Amino acid sequence: MNQTAVATHKLMGEAKVLLVEDDRSVVRMLRISLRNAGFGVHAVETGQAALEALHTGVFDVVVLDLGLPDGRSREVLDYLGRQDRTQWIVITAQDRAEATQTYGHLGKHFLAKPFDPWGLGGLIQGLLSNATAV
Repeated sequence: MNQTAVATHKLMGEAKVLLVEDDRSVVRMLRISLRNAGFGVHAVETGQAALEALHTGVFDVVVLDLGLPDGRSREVLDYLGRQDRTQWIVITAQDRAEATQTYGHLGKHFLAKPFDPWGLGGLIQGLLSNATAV
């Protein structure tokens, strides 16, 4: 598949999102909004499970909560920062300054909770279109 076909394929809703979030009500809400936007969603509750999923699967975008119960959000961020194939969005109840002080580099895309779950699909589509346009 050429770059244009890949971009069209992903933007038509077949992109895979790894949702890393331990709050089940947030997972339910985001799963509904992302599936309605046409994305495949795989949800995990811990940093360890996210790292395992990233090692065994291919995801176009990771949506990562920083407040995970196993405290491994930094490891996931470090892993994502070392590779360039997967885009990521950080979501957290902390403000960006506090989260940066705690976790270091967060990447370019940050959403403070609460946020509009329906806008997340548009942000992901923008990430994917920008990634394939390069």
